[in-house]
Amino acid sequence: MQMVRAPSPVLFVVMGATSMLLQITFLRLLLAAFSGNELDIGITLSFWLLSVGIGSYAGKRITSRYAFVLSFLLIGILSLPTALTIKSMRHIFSLLPGEAISLTGTILSTGIILLPIGLIIGVQFPLAVSYAGGENPSGRIYGLEALGAFCGGILFTLVIASRVSAPLLCLSLSLLNIMAAVHLSRRRLILLLGIFPILVFLMFQAAAPTFVWRGAQLVRTGESKMGEIAVMRTESQSSIYANGQFVFSYPDGQTEEFSVHFPLTLHPDPKDILMLGGSPGAFKELLKYEIGHADFIEMDPKILEYALALLDTPDDLGAVKDPRISIAHGDGRRFIRGIQDRRYDVIILNLPQPSTASINRFYTEDFFREAKHVLRKDGVLSLRTTPTTGYMGRSAQMANGAVYQSLLSVFRHVRVTSQEYGLIFSSDSEIYSDPDLLEERFLARAAPVTYFDPSIFRDAFSPYGVSYVKKRLSEIRAVNTDFRPSAYLYNLMLWAEMHGGNTFHALTRLTRWHVFGTLFILLSLCALMLYRKRAGVISLAVCTTGFSGISFVMISILVYQSIHGHVYEMIGLMSASFMVGLWAGASFARSLRRPLTGLLFFDAVFILFALVSLLTFRETALLYAMVCAAGIMCGGQFSAASLSYRESHAGGRLYALDLIGSFIGALITSLIVIPLFGVASALFMIAGIKAFSAGMILTLKPFSNQ
Repeated sequence: MQMVRAPSPVLFVVMGATSMLLQITFLRLLLAAFSGNELDIGITLSFWLLSVGIGSYAGKRITSRYAFVLSFLLIGILSLPTALTIKSMRHIFSLLPGEAISLTGTILSTGIILLPIGLIIGVQFPLAVSYAGGENPSGRIYGLEALGAFCGGILFTLVIASRVSAPLLCLSLSLLNIMAAVHLSRRRLILLLGIFPILVFLMFQAAAPTFVWRGAQLVRTGESKMGEIAVMRTESQSSIYANGQFVFSYPDGQTEEFSVHFPLTLHPDPKDILMLGGSPGAFKELLKYEIGHADFIEMDPKILEYALALLDTPDDLGAVKDPRISIAHGDGRRFIRGIQDRRYDVIILNLPQPSTASINRFYTEDFFREAKHVLRKDGVLSLRTTPTTGYMGRSAQMANGAVYQSLLSVFRHVRVTSQEYGLIFSSDSEIYSDPDLLEERFLARAAPVTYFDPSIFRDAFSPYGVSYVKKRLSEIRAVNTDFRPSAYLYNLMLWAEMHGGNTFHALTRLTRWHVFGTLFILLSLCALMLYRKRAGVISLAVCTTGFSGISFVMISILVYQSIHGHVYEMIGLMSASFMVGLWAGASFARSLRRPLTGLLFFDAVFILFALVSLLTFRETALLYAMVCAAGIMCGGQFSAASLSYRESHAGGRLYALDLIGSFIGALITSLIVIPLFGVASALFMIAGIKAFSAGMILTLKPFSNQ
C-alpha cells in the first residue's frame, strides 16, 4: 500500500465527528445496560478519556507511514462490534430483565469494552499531527477535530436521537471510516472490508430479540429521547423497562390497589389527585372514590404510549376515557411549577427509588417545596422509600434518612410506616395514622377491592415498627437537595451493598478536609518537583485544564438533569457546545505571539469563570453558553501550551496529559465531590486548582521569554 495523498482537513473533521458520535452512542448504550444509573456517565467518560489518552501517548512513538490509514480501518472494523457487545451485556452476565449488573462488573466491563476502540481513536491524533506538518499542527488539528465533534453532537441531538438505532449509526460510522481509509490510500480494494460490518449488523438484527433479552418474550422496543424502552411479556403479565430498569407491570392488581387506596385513605376527603409515574392500570382505582379531578404525568412519551397500548380490560379502557382523568407526558416538576391556581388533596409519587440522578430530583428538599406549594393546607404527599426487613442496614438508613430529613425541613408533619412498607406521608396539617380510624374510613367509603385489606394499616402503623423506623431515620442529618444529591449516593451504596461491594461506604466517611486536603498535598508535591521547570509547568497546566474542563461538563450534566429531569437526549448538544468552544479557543490561541502569557490569561479567566458560575449555573438559558465558554478556555490553553512547548512533536504528549487530567476529573467530580459536597464545592475546587496552575506559570523565569 502506498500513501499518495496527503490528509485533507476534512479527514480531521471526520475524526472528531466519529469520536463524538461513538462516545455518545457508547455512553447511551452503557446507561441502558447499567439500568440508567448516571454514575456510569462518570465511569464511561473516565475510561474513554483514559484509553484515548494512553493511545495518544503511545501514538507519538509510531513512525510507520501506513499507520494513519490503518487507524481509520480499525475504527471501521471495531465500532459496530463494540456497540453490539454493550447491547449484549445483559446476556453476557446472564441477567433477567430488570436485574442490575454489579458495580464491579460495571467498572470492569466498561474498561475492557472501551479500551480497544479508545486506544485507536487516541492514536489518531499524534498520527494526524505527524502527517499534517506546517506551523503549530497540534493546535490546528485540535481545532478541526473539535469542529468535527461539534458537528457530530449537533447531528446527534437534532437528527439521530430517537430516530436512528445505535447499531445502524455505528454501521454508518464504520463505513465512513473505511471510505476515509480508501481516500487516503487510493486503494479501492479496501472497500471490500465494508462487507464485515454489514454482515455483523445483519446477523445481530436477526438474533437480537432472543439474544439480548432472556427469560421473557420481547413484545416491542424503541428508542425515546430519554432512553431505550422495552416491553417484555412473561405468561399473562407485561412489564415495561426503561434503560433496563423496571418501571411497572400490567396487569398488577395488587400493586395498583395498594398504590392508590393506602395514600387516599390517609386524607379525610380526597377530591383532587396528582399522580407522578406508575401504571395507568391504577386509574380505575382512583375512580372508585368521589374524586373531582386527577392528573397523571409520565415523563417519557414512549413509556406512556406503550403503557396505554397494554390496557385491555373494559375497566382500564373506560378509566382512560373518563373526563375526570387527565393524562399527559412531560416533566412532573415542570408541570407542578407551571400550576397557577389548582391545588391537590393528595400527591402520589409512584416512582422507583432515587438510585439515579433523574429520579433523585423527585426526592429532594427543592421538589418537596414545589409540591407543598400545590397542596391544600390539609394535602398529603405520599412517597415510598426502600423497604427493608429485620435490621435496617446503614445504607438503607442513610438513603431513606436523607429523604426523611428533607421532608422534615419542608413539612410540619411527617409520618412513617414500618420498614417493610417504606412509605412516608407528609403534610402541613396533622396526619391521623391510627389504624382503627383508617380502617373505619376505608370501609365507610366502600371502595370495591380484590387484594387490598384494610387490616394492613395495623401492620404498617404498628407502634413498635413506626418507632423503630423513626428512630433510625432521625439519626441521619444529611438533607437531599438538587445540587447536593446525597440520597443518590446513599442509594448507590445500597445498590453496591446488594451486590457484595462496600466501595461507597468508605466514600461516605470522607469530609471536605479529606478530599481537598489530599488534593492540596498532591499539588504541593507537584510544586516542589516542577518549580521553574518550563516543560513540567506547561504539562501541569494542560493536565489541570483537562481536569477542570471535564469537571465543569459533569457539573453541567447534573444541573441540567436536576432542572429538566433527563440528559439522555441532550448529551450530544452539551458536548457539541463544549467542542465548538474548544475549536474557537484553539483557533484563537494559534495566533498568540506570547503563548505563555496566553496560558496564564486562560488560567485567570478559568478561575473567574468558576467563581461566577456559582451565581449563574442554575439558569438553564446560560448553561450551554457556560459549557461553550469552558470549551474556549480548554481549547485556548491547549493551543497556547503547544506553542509554549519547546519540542516540535509535543502534541501527542500534551493531548494525553489533557485526557488523563480529564479522566481523573470525571471520576473525582462525579463520584465524590458532587454527591458528598455539592456543586458549589466542585466549582471552588476548579477555581483552586486553576489558581495553583497559574501560580506555577508565574514561577517561570524570565517570564518575558515566551
